[in-house]
Amino acid sequence: MTKSVKICIAVIVFIFISALILSLILFQKKDNEYISIVQDNKVLYTLNLNTTENQKIRIEDNNDGYNIIEISDGKIRISDADCPDKTCVNMGFLSGDVPIVCLPHKLVIKYNDEY
Repeated sequence: MTKSVKICIAVIVFIFISALILSLILFQKKDNEYISIVQDNKVLYTLNLNTTENQKIRIEDNNDGYNIIEISDGKIRISDADCPDKTCVNMGFLSGDVPIVCLPHKLVIKYNDEY
């Protein structure tokens, strides 16, 4: 094996190990997974996903629109909505630092860092 091949293998191994460590850090389960459900800049709910029972919550907006929020096995998502594009439904379960947002209903589900 030439020196350049050894360097290339070492770089690939380094990138693989770095990606593995980064994914473990980003996707590790927190002890307290508090989330906030906010509509029109008002906090409607603050919940700990580790202790909240499985349930569905219906949230109405001022224009007779709705979102159905599902909490299941420590995860949360918008399972149904009457908005036209259903982007919020298609986002799936909340993960990482990316909130679930329904712009037509001014609804945001996000992790709450204050706890």
